[in-house]
Parts: sequence; structure tokens; C-alpha cells
Amino acid sequence: LLDDAVSKLMGKEGTDVTITIVHEGEAEPHKITLTREEIKVESVLGDSRKPDDTWQWIIDQDNKIAYIRINTFISSTAADLDKAIRQAKEAGMTGLVLDLRTNPGGLLQSAIEVSDMMLKEGRIVSTKGRNTLERPWNASGDGTHTDFPLAVLVNHFSASASEILAAALQDNGRAKVVGERTWGKGSVQNVIELEGGTSALK
Repeated sequence: LLDDAVSKLMGKEGTDVTITIVHEGEAEPHKITLTREEIKVESVLGDSRKPDDTWQWIIDQDNKIAYIRINTFISSTAADLDKAIRQAKEAGMTGLVLDLRTNPGGLLQSAIEVSDMMLKEGRIVSTKGRNTLERPWNASGDGTHTDFPLAVLVNHFSASASEILAAALQDNGRAKVVGERTWGKGSVQNVIELEGGTSALK
């Protein structure tokens, strides 16, 4: 039933679809026409939206403390975070609370890019397989944001890439990590194409 609904809602970008909504306590259903568009997932969020629909980054106006939440690590996360930090700095930011609570992880490369953005130097993470040499990633020192104090929030559901970021910032003395013991899953997965791309092995 859900798959049927999804297949009817999906379609070519720019085309219209009409849905019927039944509200509890109302006898007549309502019809709404929506225009299909590409859904762009935001991974960098603020505390609240301004009237113009942009994020409010400064959560404490008196002390100019910014709040930024990363809910997952996707290919655009580092660039979006860099933009958010620059906007917060323009608003007078003196410190940042980076919220990684309930962040399940995502792309390793994204976590590395975000870590590199916050560190001038030091080891970010390294991987080692059963039959492969250890592969380290270190901070490059390029385009860093190190001119403000940083606190990182984590909880039991912070996992994988979010743990890599939190650990890199903590181990290199860049941030204080606040919250609960995290999930404890730092697996790194690769997708290997088989049969000319018709199947794959993770």
C-alpha cells in the first residue's frame, strides 16, 4: 500500500499531482495540488528559522553563542557547514555549540572534511583492513575555523561518522565533547561493482 502511494506521488520534476486529505472531525475531504520538485535534504540546521526561511544560527544573543546541528553526513555537509559558520561569524559569533545528537553517521569523506575544517593539524582518523595497510587522514590546515571555542553535543544515538568527528575534535584538543556515551560503531564500508555494474558487493 505504501509502495503504491509512493509510485503515484513520484513523477517528473515540474509536473503536478493532486492529493486528497481527510481531516479528523471534518466530513469533506480536501484536494491539494502539488508541483513535483527535486527534494534537497538539509544536513546542516540551525535552532530556528527566520521570517525569510533562513536559519537563525545565534542561539544566545547576549553572548553571541551559535548553535549548528548536523543530522547526517552527506556530500554537501562540509560546504554547508562552512557557509553556516561564516554567516554566524558575520552575526558576531563568539563560540559554537555543534550538535551531533542522534546523528547516525554517513559518508566518511564528509566527516573527514568537516574535521579538517576545524583542525589546523593532527590525526583525524585512520582505517586498516585485514589485508590492507593502514590509511591515515590528517588535518591539512587549509581553510580552518579555529578562532572560536567549540562544544560538541553527543548522545547514545550518535554513531559512525559523527563519532569520528567528535573524537577527532576531542583528541586534538579542539573541542569539549558533552553528553552521553555514543553508539560505538565506526565501520568503514566500500561498494565494489560486480558484473559490469549490474550488481555490487558492500
